[in-house]
Amino acid sequence: MKTAAVCICNYNKRDMIAQCLQAVAEQKCTDFDVYVCDNHSTDGSEKVIADFIRKNKGLHIRLIRTDENLGGAGGFDTALRAALDADEKYKYLMCVDNDCLLDENCVGSLADFLDRNPDSGMAAAKIYFLDNPDLIQCYGLDISYDLCGTVSPYLGKLEDGSAPEVVYSDASPACALMIRTELAERIGLLPEENYIYWDDTTWCYRVRRAGYRIANVGKAMALHGLGQRAEVRNTFGTYYAWRNQIRYFMQTAPEEKFPDVAIRILTDIYLEAAGDYECGRSDRCAAVMAALDDAVHGVTGRARDGIIRDIASTESDVVYESVDSLPEKYRAGTEIFIYSHYELFMEGCGKVRTLV
Repeated sequence: MKTAAVCICNYNKRDMIAQCLQAVAEQKCTDFDVYVCDNHSTDGSEKVIADFIRKNKGLHIRLIRTDENLGGAGGFDTALRAALDADEKYKYLMCVDNDCLLDENCVGSLADFLDRNPDSGMAAAKIYFLDNPDLIQCYGLDISYDLCGTVSPYLGKLEDGSAPEVVYSDASPACALMIRTELAERIGLLPEENYIYWDDTTWCYRVRRAGYRIANVGKAMALHGLGQRAEVRNTFGTYYAWRNQIRYFMQTAPEEKFPDVAIRILTDIYLEAAGDYECGRSDRCAAVMAALDDAVHGVTGRARDGIIRDIASTESDVVYESVDSLPEKYRAGTEIFIYSHYELFMEGCGKVRTLV
């Protein structure tokens, strides 16, 4: 049995995937194999990966090609399933984003931590910004049912050595995340119905529900870009992030918090849509509303035709932080919006809770 299978999902990252693979190849721990899912790239990524494999015959790399873009969750799961189905057996499975560069000790440090801490089901690297390596991008995520979002306590903090060696959290991003193989087989892989975004958060929820902790290990470090989160061209990130965030809280919120969660999410949706409409981004506004509608009706997977659209360039975004900050022309509609969607939201909560 080998220590780990390192699983990489790639889509149209020709400029990063070779660097990602090179960082994996330079790991001090060498007791692992690599599974790369090329998620139907159209930018020549597949050739870059094939060339890397040809030039690095000492590293066992298997390339799996998909016939369509399966999303981040589907791409990772394709690689993870290939590892699980292989003749070789692995103690751990590790997800690595295609724009993530692992420190040379990353794989070994995560595996060593899990070896020594049987109460932890997952271990994640300490993530730094690729374009500003002195700043921490993520060192654990906590779930807030009051905010209906995640809290990243170390986001943007300067690395000064003051952070704990290990941080336990509610969730961690899948950009450099290791899980016990037997646990993954028990709870399932990433939820492909998400397509992308919040799939790793839901996976982490399942780990915690199974009785394990999620650890972020300071000795395991990685640099990470922002990928599609830096949305500048279309409504891709808006739709999937909102839909799956809403779905997560509908699925996991304690029953006594349902009413507060419903009001918070509906308020936030209204504020977001009002800001988009005010700055002339009607397509983005429509994507936000589609995300809400699909979440409460249990629509998952790839977005329906017409939801992902190019967005017009504007000089600045308009962001409303609270109902009180809304212009009078929008403020009066807040209660009407919440009232008209509340029962549908609560009904949707009841339907999706059995699916997580």
